[in-house]
Amino acid sequence: MQIDDLTAGLSLNFLIHLNTEQLQFESKILEVYPRRHTLLAEGVFTDDKIISFRGKGLVVDLIVTFPEEKPQLFKNVTTNVVKRADGTLCYTVFSVAGSKTYNRRQSYRCYVGIETAVQCGLNRAAHDAIIKDISYNGFSVVSKEDLKLEVNQTVHAVLNDHMDETAENFNFHLYGLVARIQELENGLFLYGCRLNNPVPGLEQYIIKKERAVLRKRQSS
Repeated sequence: MQIDDLTAGLSLNFLIHLNTEQLQFESKILEVYPRRHTLLAEGVFTDDKIISFRGKGLVVDLIVTFPEEKPQLFKNVTTNVVKRADGTLCYTVFSVAGSKTYNRRQSYRCYVGIETAVQCGLNRAAHDAIIKDISYNGFSVVSKEDLKLEVNQTVHAVLNDHMDETAENFNFHLYGLVARIQELENGLFLYGCRLNNPVPGLEQYIIKKERAVLRKRQSS
């Protein structure tokens, strides 16, 4: 599929690669200019300022979702901030390359790095750990000790985070099933978990976290 084949109104996500980090921002197609291999997308704002997806070492991919088709991924697109006739700021997105089907299992994860206490299975004992990262459908924790967990065992972790950029406090109870166990080279143990159910407010938290990280990167 080409950008020329897309239509206004479709939902899209900008997938931003910053070194080893990945950030994702929701938007929507406003217009498509087929002969120019370009589309116009809604702006993403923080503190009433549009976020620029341009910078040294920054790579932008585009994920487009459809009502009855699988999402399509356009790699390494070119974006620019533009102002419409009515003064609205938005993005032009350019690409001559075709897309490929996007596998949601490859979903990016937002780095967290916050200390927590983990409860495993029916055991009420709490173990010190760090919530390494989180996504809309899963999270991972890292522990200094081998928690003796098995795949599909239940894990409960609490995420408490104060975001200086928005002066907000966030608190989430994360219940998941272990999907991956890995002993890292530094001797730590990593447990990747699938969330049992959607967590109210988690999506907005991730979006705000990503915006704060991107703004911090661009200002440094």
